[in-house]
Amino acid sequence: EVTVMAATGPVSPAVLSFATRLCVEDATLDRLTALRKAAERLGESIDQRFAAVDCERLEAEIRQYQLIFRPDQQEVIRNLRAEAMKAMAFLSDFSPRLVGSVLTGTADRQSKVTLHLFADTPESVMTFLLAKNIPFAESERRYQYRSGRQTRVPVLSFVAFDVPFDLVVFGLDDIKEAPVANGRGGLMTRASAAKVASLISPSS
Repeated sequence: EVTVMAATGPVSPAVLSFATRLCVEDATLDRLTALRKAAERLGESIDQRFAAVDCERLEAEIRQYQLIFRPDQQEVIRNLRAEAMKAMAFLSDFSPRLVGSVLTGTADRQSKVTLHLFADTPESVMTFLLAKNIPFAESERRYQYRSGRQTRVPVLSFVAFDVPFDLVVFGLDDIKEAPVANGRGGLMTRASAAKVASLISPSS
């Protein structure tokens, strides 16, 4: 039986390394979930006060792993960002913002391109897609804000040119504040089309 040690700070390097392997094996795994699984496996626990910092450390470890062991991954990420740019231009009426692993640079070939859209109603986005003959699947995702407010928002999923997309449709005012990322702590990073373009061609 594993004895769980109480956490009193950021996770240990061993937990970080284990969580990195978990995320590399499953790119869809939430970062905080990976840290919790790794900590449990190693008999440690997560200090929630450092959750945001630990998730940032994990993102950095994943990027470093990919640079060393999967150098071709950078081309995959560039291609996914380019596809995201095309979709953002297509969906420009809804002020799209790129989020997730394609933005942070930890995506792999199986990763989805996730865009946050902002509309008066979700139906306006649905109507737009249907008018363009784009079939989609509907689901929901829950988000939390620093104020403690929680909300469920619709997610419209489809595949274009072999790239899976998730369109998360927020209300118009939600563009002013990003929800909390990876449990509690830091806010989700959102990038405009201009920002994504600068990531693809940083020298331009």
